[in-house]
Amino acid sequence: MCNACDEKFMSVMRTLHGRRDFLRGMGGGFVATAVASPGAAFAAADGKSYADKIFLAKRIHTMDARNSTVEAVAVRDGLILARGRRDRILGLKGPRTQVVDFGDYTVLPGFVDPHMHSNFAGLRPWLDIGPFTTATMDDARQKIRDAVAKTSPGGWIQGKMLDPSIMPGRPLTQQDLDTLSPDVPVFILESNGHNAYANTRAFALAGVTKDTPDPPQGRFVRGPDGNLTGRLEEPPAFQPFIRVMSSPSGPELVGFLRADLDDAAAKGCTALHDCGIGGLFAEADIALIQAALKDEAPVRYAGLLVSTHYEKWKEMGLKPGLHSPNFSISGIKAWSDGSNQGLTGYQRAPYLNSTNRGALNYSPQEIETLVRTLHSDGWPIGIHANGDAAIDVVLDAYERGTRGEGGHKLRHRIEHCSILHDDQIARMKALGISPSFLIGHVHYWGRAFRDRLLGPDRANRLDPCRSALTGGLRISLHSDYNVTPIDPLRCIENAVLRDMNEGGGILNPDECITPLQAIRAMTIDAAWQCHLDQTCGSLEVGKAADLVVLERDPLQVAPDTLRKIGVHSTWLNGESRFNPAS
Repeated sequence: MCNACDEKFMSVMRTLHGRRDFLRGMGGGFVATAVASPGAAFAAADGKSYADKIFLAKRIHTMDARNSTVEAVAVRDGLILARGRRDRILGLKGPRTQVVDFGDYTVLPGFVDPHMHSNFAGLRPWLDIGPFTTATMDDARQKIRDAVAKTSPGGWIQGKMLDPSIMPGRPLTQQDLDTLSPDVPVFILESNGHNAYANTRAFALAGVTKDTPDPPQGRFVRGPDGNLTGRLEEPPAFQPFIRVMSSPSGPELVGFLRADLDDAAAKGCTALHDCGIGGLFAEADIALIQAALKDEAPVRYAGLLVSTHYEKWKEMGLKPGLHSPNFSISGIKAWSDGSNQGLTGYQRAPYLNSTNRGALNYSPQEIETLVRTLHSDGWPIGIHANGDAAIDVVLDAYERGTRGEGGHKLRHRIEHCSILHDDQIARMKALGISPSFLIGHVHYWGRAFRDRLLGPDRANRLDPCRSALTGGLRISLHSDYNVTPIDPLRCIENAVLRDMNEGGGILNPDECITPLQAIRAMTIDAAWQCHLDQTCGSLEVGKAADLVVLERDPLQVAPDTLRKIGVHSTWLNGESRFNPAS
């Protein structure tokens, strides 16, 4: 965030936990040891040893390489001891074994959301004026007007989730915000996290004028006359405003993030992968996450550190694979462009009815240099690329920056990888690069892309799951929380149906995938992308007993009811983490 806010948060965290906690963690330090391979934990086990716990269900889909289905799973010390037929597994029952019978419910490996953001936790108390809660742009204006009337002197209006691409009505301007709030400063963030809006009062407090130079990788958007329009593009342009606006305290942030983790567990997640650790408070983000994971963490957590603080990470001695209980560092995250729905994703051809192709946040040479450095240092890399031209640039950087080695061993990724063509899929296969799709783009923004932003041909290339699988890529599906809500069953349904929320219809049915393929993209394949597949993602001997129990079998229901399946419970290391009935 800003230096002042950074220091405030650092001070709070140091007071609570001590200066060494960034690396040592709360109750457990980061260690540079590899996770044991499946089965290794029981290599010397006594064949007569009993299970601590046995889970029974009508169907337990393991998501192993054969997509095996079993009836029972035995657990010892939080790890899977055995799995198979009910009668055989019950042979491991001892006098102290707890047997949990889920009856007709279906068990899957706990879902893995491979791309979300802890940084959004601080927005939890902000005014929600997004499309999931607010029908139109005029409704958003009314919410802002009402909030202004209730704001005390010295306060700010902080709004989130605005999305002009799918909310009917005229977009916000600085003049609008000045009319709604001439005296109270207003800062509104779009749902994509790449664009924002501010009124004149906020610009004055932030010290930004029409003559203020754009920050690196950010833009204070100006009109043809050179005057500010009120629109801000990319997070560096937000910093002057964040520096002077109110922000939550350290303990409040911990509570907000813990609430997000609890919500994710209630949706069936047992693992989250944060694609931007350090983007808010640099190294203090690590302390924030560790604090939220204390006291029976609801999920296990991993993530990519932001590339902008790479020298800091090296100074701290952080390396890929470092982990503490339920928290691991998996790689480095970089950004190439912005948001397609925000008109800043970098495209091969202009957006409809414009000359605008979006923009790169870094030059191609800068991206290539970063890839070369990180790859040489052994870091797995995830690069955000939404537009098809941005994907071209990122693939060039991977090809040149890895010296022909590709990303096979390190599992380099492209995040979102939204407008993806067949020629790019072939390049990704050759380079060993995998895509993680924000599949909610299809459902929530599909019609906007097709009819207003990109046109049918390019919109049909949005999140092409089937083509990617056919082309030999290993894919995952993600929420990009809070761009869309964390809800794995909704993501699975979106990939299976490709239905469009705005007005109905299917966006390129040729790219629909099967429920089994979509489930794998949110379990074992997501875990593989996040370097968690030795720990979770499938129910195999030696892995953690991370389970989601569903009220219906997602492989046997109508596809348009997938998101409606109830989550009975989630279990982390064989222990209940969400069970509303208990």
